[in-house]
Parts: sequence; structure tokens; C-alpha cells
Amino acid sequence: MVKYVLTGATGGLGSKVFKHLIRLVGASDVIVSLYNPAGATPDILDSGVEIRQGDFTKPETLDAAFLGGDKLLVVSYPSIAYEIRVKSHIAAINAAKRVGIKHVYYTSLMFAGDSQAASGLTYTIIREGIYSESYPLYFGYWNPSRGSEARVPYGDGGIAWVCREDLGEGTARLMMTDTHANETVKFTGSKAWTLTELAQLITATLKLEPPLKLTVIPLEEYVSSNSGGEDLLTNWSTTYPALVRGELAVVDPLLREVLERSLKPFEETVQEMLSVPGDAGEAAVKRYNK
Repeated sequence: MVKYVLTGATGGLGSKVFKHLIRLVGASDVIVSLYNPAGATPDILDSGVEIRQGDFTKPETLDAAFLGGDKLLVVSYPSIAYEIRVKSHIAAINAAKRVGIKHVYYTSLMFAGDSQAASGLTYTIIREGIYSESYPLYFGYWNPSRGSEARVPYGDGGIAWVCREDLGEGTARLMMTDTHANETVKFTGSKAWTLTELAQLITATLKLEPPLKLTVIPLEEYVSSNSGGEDLLTNWSTTYPALVRGELAVVDPLLREVLERSLKPFEETVQEMLSVPGDAGEAAVKRYNK
């Protein structure tokens, strides 16, 4: 039997992979590696999977966490700081090599340019599309209290939004196959939406008058008008040039093919989030703005 090791199983994407993988292969074939096992979610605790302590920032813990696994999922470390992510991922890959992991699956964001492959390992890099649930971050942190303008730096562009549930199930199903070895694949939504089109969707959903519009502002104004700190906002703003270049608008059919069904439409997620009383995307900002 194939043994699967999951990292990031308490996070937004990893929890969805975990949910679908244990349904597909059974708890006895899944190991969950957590930097803090005491923080395991009720779903993980109730599933009966083996829980091990493995911390990307403490490489000495990873060998024992991955030992006995055949396939390893490395969920991209949750930090926008490039150096921290790279150091964490290298630690995980090196540990996988030492303990004999046969296939590493690595999730990365949907930007142009392939991630660096792990030499000496069979790998699959999954460039996950931008989460539908994270749209407020790309939409200038807009919420209804901010009036009729969503303000972003640099410009507009398309995003092939895709919900975490579809990404999680697709990743779990891909891990069960032996396809796409030593390849970079793309999991995207089935349609790209510009931020201007998102403004129109929100206007129609909330019946806004005057209608919501997208306004491009200088970077300095974007940083000064949002909370989170100058360093975080400056780093986050680097996504907008990629947006303008069209790097997030790529639509690939692979996720639909793996799932053998249609994907959840982006507009459904937006409408669901806007319907939560007193939220309007604030929970998403707290989850992803780091």
C-alpha cells in the first residue's frame, strides 16, 4: 500500500487535501506532519490518522515525520517572505531524500516561471490557481465601508479564480495517480475574471448605487491606506505587476479533467462571502494577509 505524508493539513488548502485523501484512501494510509501536533484540528484528531511532529523551521524534526512515507505533499510555507519559504522547502526536500520518499508533490502559486525542481527526487509541482476565497486581498482590501471605489496599484488583469475545495480534491486525486512525474502542472479555474468584472459582480450582488468601480492608485497611496504594515503591503503589491502581465489569467483544463466534473463558479463563492452578516470578506483578509 502507498503511504501518504501530508504537511500543512491544518491550513486552508492542506485541510481540503486531507479531507478528500482520507476519504479516497483511508486513514491508515495517511500520516499528518504538523509543526505543532497539539494544534491538530478536530477533523484530524477524529480521523484516526497518525500525527507526527515536523517543523520546516526545525529540519532535525523532519526525518522522523516523513519516515515510512512513499508520497509527500509539501504545501508552500505560509509566508510572503521569499527567503523563509525557500529555506523551509529546501529543508523538507532534503529530509524527503534522506528517508526515501518516492514522489514529492509541491504546491506553489499560479505565477509565471516554474519553481525549482528537486533534483534527485521524483516530483510534481502543482501551480495552484488563486483561491476564490482570497479575492478581497487582490481587490484592494475593499469592503462596503470603503465606499464605491476599490483601489489597487499598477492596474487590472484577469485571475482564473478557483475554490479551495476543488483544489484540495484535485490535489488528493492527483497524488493517487502516478502521472505527471517530474512535471509542473496547473490547477486553475475555468474562467478568468478581471478586477473590473469583479466590481461589476459585487455591484450586482449588493445592488450598490453608485456602482463600485476599480481605481488604480500610486503604490505609496496603496501602502498608506491599508493596514498590515509597510513591509507586508509592499511585498503583497508585487502581485499586481504579474496580474497586469496576465500571469494569473491562465486557464488550464487539467483540474476539471482530474475531478471529472465542472468547477464551482467564482461568482458563487463571492456571493456566499458577501452574504455573511458583518463580514464582507474581512475573515479572508485575516486568513490570507500574512
